[in-house]
Order: sequence, then structure tokens, then C-alpha cells
Amino acid sequence: MPEISVNGITLHYETAGEGPPLLLIAGLASDNASWAPIAPLLAPHATLIMPDNRGCGRTNDDGAEISMPAIAEDCAALLDHLGVEKAHVLGHSMGGVIAMTFAASFPGRVDRLVLAATSPKAPHRTGSVVDTLLALREAGLPESQWYRSFFHWLFRPSFFEDDRAVEAAIAMSRAYPYAQSAANMRRQIEAGRQFDAAAFAERIEAETLTLLAEEDLLFPPSLLGDAFREIRKNRLEILKNAGHSLHWDQSKAFADAVLAHLGDRPAK
Repeated sequence: MPEISVNGITLHYETAGEGPPLLLIAGLASDNASWAPIAPLLAPHATLIMPDNRGCGRTNDDGAEISMPAIAEDCAALLDHLGVEKAHVLGHSMGGVIAMTFAASFPGRVDRLVLAATSPKAPHRTGSVVDTLLALREAGLPESQWYRSFFHWLFRPSFFEDDRAVEAAIAMSRAYPYAQSAANMRRQIEAGRQFDAAAFAERIEAETLTLLAEEDLLFPPSLLGDAFREIRKNRLEILKNAGHSLHWDQSKAFADAVLAHLGDRPAK
């Protein structure tokens, strides 16, 4: 099992593919399994490095601090362990905040940057939604109902037109052996609440692609306005027919946009 002891934690990670290194940083409540839909599309073009963040998956932090800078430090230590001096970096949602922090803190280690369905600071409504979902979980809402409630905010509306697909997704989530606990979900939420990446955004030097989803209820493009104005070399792209989990809703379009930005394919 690939893991390293670093910064007082035991960090679990997975790798796949071959080519230039691409560090994938997952979002709230997500571990390396969250990249399952796009890993096969990216792996022929890059060496994927997929850590489980503190408070998630098979990483054991034993109650250590969870913060965006601390997780960014973990990512740097993982690259050191793998002998990677410089990598492309992709972060989704909370992982995008970590990616911004990493890119600002270790500018010489980032080739190109992709920020997906994220913002330096979450809209207030997003914080309210996440707090409500956590409260429902801590109050003992049955697992199947809680996952369904969570999925309403993650996936595009058309996902819910297929009842069998929804039930299969709920069953898969409930059966996943490394699902995040409610306690660790709270720890990650608190870490995000206390952090504003705006000051880090202005220090980002990497060529950046920001991918937003047209139907994202958590980070709607219409509410983000000029949230990314501080990133000097940023290009914004909006994926149609996709919700917050845009790499699940539109896996091929997402992978194509990422690979075009990394220089593997010409942009359409």
C-alpha cells in the first residue's frame, strides 16, 4: 500500500499512468477514488499522483491539524518522496483552494495549474449548504437519504432522471470502505471556513485554467464574478451540462480541456 510518513501523518496516495507528473488534489469528503472517471482518460498522457488529503480516505492524520497550508505541505513532501521537482497541478472544489495555496507557496514546483469548480473563498450560500448537510449527517439522517441529499448538490439535474443510476451511486457510496466520517467531514469544513485563498491567488505565477460548471449549485459561475481576477495568467472555461462534480458529469470534456491546457492536445 503506497504511503509515506510525513509532517506527523501517514499519507496514502495512488499513482497511475506515464508521462509528465500531474498532481490531483481532491475536494471535501473526497479521496483518490474521486478521480475514477477521468484517471483512465488522463493516464495515457501523464503520471497521475493522487493523495488522500488529511481527514479522508486511507490517510491517517491521528487528529493532527487540518488546514489548507498543511495539506499543501503534505503535497510538497509527497513530490519530494517521488523525486518530482515540478508537476502540473489540478484541484477540485476544496482541492482547488489547496492547489492555489500550493501554487503560491511553491511556485517553482508548479508547471501548469487547473482549478475546477472552486473559488478562493466559497460563496456564503455554499457554506450554509455544507453546514446543513453536515448537521443532517450528525443528527443521524439515514445514510441513503443523506447521500441522496448530498448528490443533489454534486451532480447535474439530468443525473436524477435515471432512478437506477441514482440508487446505484448511493449503494456504491455506502459500500465504499474508506468513506469519510462525519467527524472528519467537520474537521475539513472548519479548515475551509477559516481560510481565504485570495491572498494566495495573487501570488500564483503558473499558467492557469479555471474550469467552472454551467449547472454548479455550489460554485455557480454567476456568483463568482471576478473571483479569479488576482490570478494574472488565468483562462476561464465553463463546461455545459455539468454540475459541481463536473469531472463525473462531463468526464471526456473535462479531460480534453485539462489535456489541452497541459499542452498534450490542441485546444478546440
